[in-house]
Amino acid sequence: MNQTHELNVSLEHHLIEALNALPTILPDDLAVELSAFISPSSSTVIPYYILLKISQWSRSPAGLKALQSSSLDPQSYSMVSLLAGTRTSPEKKFPAYVAKDPETERRQAANDKKAVSTVVNGVLSVAGTGFATWWASERTGLRLEWRALFATFVALVVALAEIILYMIWDSRRSTKKTERAPRILSRNGKLVEDSDKANIVDPTAASSSTDHHHSVLRQRLVQSASIPHDSLHE
Repeated sequence: MNQTHELNVSLEHHLIEALNALPTILPDDLAVELSAFISPSSSTVIPYYILLKISQWSRSPAGLKALQSSSLDPQSYSMVSLLAGTRTSPEKKFPAYVAKDPETERRQAANDKKAVSTVVNGVLSVAGTGFATWWASERTGLRLEWRALFATFVALVVALAEIILYMIWDSRRSTKKTERAPRILSRNGKLVEDSDKANIVDPTAASSSTDHHHSVLRQRLVQSASIPHDSLHE
């Protein structure tokens, strides 16, 4: 009941027309509550619980008699008719809907299909192995009960193997979902994956390293040019 007291319904034009004919025939307490919201100076919403009370009253013997005496249709005051074309709590600001990533949904759908196909293949493998063992054991001369037991045992072994393989596959799939490469911020302000960290080249460091090599080369050239030719002959 507390939740219905917190809900409001927008007062649309057709709803106001339907409710304006009620204050004179409603019970006094309900008429007072309704008049506070359908007056010209009232708000543009009406509490949901008031409409619920009106709907319950319209289905009571006294309500049916009062509506019929005023030439009003009782069906017009059912909850379906009263709420038709209205909005729930229009004064509230609901958070915007954030759509899921289409790529994530596509991968999830593909993983679900793989899981279903894996289970179906496992069931078919177990059934096929059991039937093949039963059919092949016919030529062994074994009695019927031993053939059935042997086929059941082989099917159980295959089923156990299929379960183990499925658990391994599912654990690897879950690991791939949870593991995400951490992101780092490069110098140009772009986010890159940690796996590409080794490929990131710092332009500032590269430039400074190049400048250093160039300066060393220039110094060597200057020194070699300043050495007298005589000293070279010596």
